Amino acid sequence: MTASSLRTAAEPAGPLGPAGPAAGPLLRRPLEALDALFEDFFAVLARWQDGRTLWLLGGGLALGLELFSVLWIQKVQGLFPCELCVKIRLAMWGVGLGAGWAALAPRRLAFKLPGYALTLGSAVAGLRLSTRLEAINVEATYDPQWLAPCVSGRVSFPGGLRLDKWLPLHFRPDGVCGETADWSLLGLSMTQWLMTVYAVMIVGLLLMLASFLAARLRAE
Repeated sequence: MTASSLRTAAEPAGPLGPAGPAAGPLLRRPLEALDALFEDFFAVLARWQDGRTLWLLGGGLALGLELFSVLWIQKVQGLFPCELCVKIRLAMWGVGLGAGWAALAPRRLAFKLPGYALTLGSAVAGLRLSTRLEAINVEATYDPQWLAPCVSGRVSFPGGLRLDKWLPLHFRPDGVCGETADWSLLGLSMTQWLMTVYAVMIVGLLLMLASFLAARLRAE
């Protein structure tokens, strides 16, 4: 028996069998599979955000939700928007218009980057406003004075736009905070649904943006 064979026989068996080095591939395979899954996901998402369909779907969803609040909740159920509500509606318009702008030419940075900026900024603003309105609704159940910031009947829009005069059906604050506190769907209040929708929008947009940046880095 040679010296090399004696050394091989004397080596202790690894935890996964007598061949210690064989444990490496067994441990790497799940990690490689997970890495490939994420790589495929971001590759598919990068292709989608280079097309119009994903942008149009997202923008259509945002504008559809705003129209639902006007045509059903406001006109049929008689729940009118407060000052914060109309700003939340404007955030939905921002998401829809930003997505529509990006959909015009999603492969061109002059359309894609402003589209990302407007949609993501509007979604963040919508989440912030919805969270504030939820806090007011909760506190108002204990102290009606919390409704004071929402009963002036005036609202300021970005750039001094008079949207409450130009589009009163959508942006005139005829209600007060707390009127929709009793409205619920599947156990969630209106503001809780809005917070959920805006949070999902933000996560989706961040994933899209990450896939776009990853594709740009791979191409360089």
